Amino acid sequence: MRPATPIVGIGLMAVASLAVPFVDGIAKHLSAEHSPFLVAWSRYFGSALIVSALFFGRGGNWRDLRKGALANTVRTVFIVGAMTTFLFAIVEIPLATGLGGYFVGPIIASVLSVVFLGERLTVNRMVGGGLGVVGALLIIKPGVEVEFGSLLAVISGLLFGGYLIATRAAATTAPPLVALYFQVCVGTLLLTPFALATWSWFSGGELLLIAVMGLVSTACHFMVIAAFRHAEASVISPLAYLELISAFFIGYFAFAEIPGTIDVIGIFCILASGLVISLYSRRS
Repeated sequence: MRPATPIVGIGLMAVASLAVPFVDGIAKHLSAEHSPFLVAWSRYFGSALIVSALFFGRGGNWRDLRKGALANTVRTVFIVGAMTTFLFAIVEIPLATGLGGYFVGPIIASVLSVVFLGERLTVNRMVGGGLGVVGALLIIKPGVEVEFGSLLAVISGLLFGGYLIATRAAATTAPPLVALYFQVCVGTLLLTPFALATWSWFSGGELLLIAVMGLVSTACHFMVIAAFRHAEASVISPLAYLELISAFFIGYFAFAEIPGTIDVIGIFCILASGLVISLYSRRS
């Protein structure tokens, strides 16, 4: 086994985090002409083709999928719901704002882990959770001007939090490649009825973009897996918030989007919340 190299883990996590919003940007572009259900399905289907080749190329077989099947099914339902809701959200609101709502997920997971995983309730978790709630409310703006897209973004974050809790609970039930193969294949099956109900044909250029989505998504997932093998989770997890930076620039240059002042304050509250919780985990 190769020795852990923290700087390599940090580099891999940073690259993956900066690259993920490019996939979201492509999805947002495609969702302007096609149903987000269809775009979500195509994203999963493209990843399923790539991961299938890797899975069977490395000697995988169908029996491997029985390892932690129930836990992986729960994880998949949560992440499919989170991603699809997120795609519906970013059709209506700036990409950075949508991602800010999505990042409520890790905060919710940290708080809910006290209830579902028996972890300790600490001052940092309470402060971080409070900041996260404030950030989510600023993005939704209840009682002022509730944007449906902003509400969907926060809902996607809540579903993402459920996915993270389910993933931590099922962390040892299956190897990473098996869990990923299960997720993309079952996710494709779950989305197929919705995709067929809203079907529209993609052009040649759009099919190329779908292929890019699948390749980048898969590459980012494996970079994250490799990053966690080289560095501790508490060191590299905060780097996930780099997604907000690239999301802002992609939204600005590709879609001429500038989040509102209240949205930006909400995003910073969520960012601060995540960093408070992550830095405490690192010290612990």
